[in-house]
Amino acid sequence: MSVDASLLHALLAELAAHPEGVSTARLCKRLGLRMSVLLRTLAWIGEDAVGDREGPGWVRTFEDGARTMVQLTGAGRALLATVPGAPAPLCDHPSPPADDPQRPGMTSDAPPTTAPVATVRPDILVVDDDTDIVELIDRYLGAHGFGVRAAHSGADMHAALAEAAPDVVLLDLGLPDIDGLSLLQQLRTHWQGPVIVVSGRGEAVERVVGLELGADDYVAKPFDFRELLARIRSLLRRAAPAAPQPAAGPPRRLAFAHLVVDLGARRMHDADGTEIPLTTGEFDLLRALLERPNEVRSRDELMNALHGREAGPFDRAIDVAIARLRRKVEPDPANPDLIRSVRGLGYLLAAEVRQA
Repeated sequence: MSVDASLLHALLAELAAHPEGVSTARLCKRLGLRMSVLLRTLAWIGEDAVGDREGPGWVRTFEDGARTMVQLTGAGRALLATVPGAPAPLCDHPSPPADDPQRPGMTSDAPPTTAPVATVRPDILVVDDDTDIVELIDRYLGAHGFGVRAAHSGADMHAALAEAAPDVVLLDLGLPDIDGLSLLQQLRTHWQGPVIVVSGRGEAVERVVGLELGADDYVAKPFDFRELLARIRSLLRRAAPAAPQPAAGPPRRLAFAHLVVDLGARRMHDADGTEIPLTTGEFDLLRALLERPNEVRSRDELMNALHGREAGPFDRAIDVAIARLRRKVEPDPANPDLIRSVRGLGYLLAAEVRQA
């Protein structure tokens, strides 16, 4: 996705005029935008407006009652001064700060239209009330180039998400103020980024329910830190925006049935242009099916596409992921017509796939 400079300037200027924050509905009215366009723009410039954070963090979103509010960060105010035609009075920070507290690693010489991907430490939010475990995870992941934030309760997690959207959430299920599965369900109502459940509840039913509610992976305690690191890196690779393709390369926008999938932006829209949020796992599963439509993909193939490993004899992760994806793409998920099961073999996408 690209953002027109005039739209970027108008959006930042409007936010600068409301330092306390302004609702998304008012922004749409003031800027003459559809809500879907505004949300995509906010996601591009770096906050958890529609799911994955892709930009350098020039804005932050938060909930104020029933309204979604948007507020300019220090980095956003600094950026406003670099946009051509920006009126000086709107920028209350004429010199960009050395580091923006909302986005560690955002430096003053960062270009206005790209995130410093190569220098920013991936941000891992660990939601666990066991301080010893959190400290061990912090020490291990920190030594491998990750930044770690801790949340010891559901309330702490919501506060951390409001402060800055993480790259991956590691979620324990045994929290003092709320059941972890309920918290995962709440999380998935407004954030579609990668989630790994890390819990001592290793029973099959707990794994299935966790995956059903939207987790991308499940690691049982006690765990091998090397395995945890590998799974985090796998999720980050899959969640990263696709590299630009040459003109002669494969199409980046595919259409099937009533849906359009943007492979580069990792987004899906219906025929009316309304975005249908997909988690990292749901998008990867859909892409695997789109690669070979009307051809049976085995459960092992799909498991490799999602988790880089084959399915075990009692592993229901793919079946759960298929059920979740059907709820997003099927007109009648109870009677699926697009994603069909082939008994004993796997699944296929029964649709014509064309370039959009």
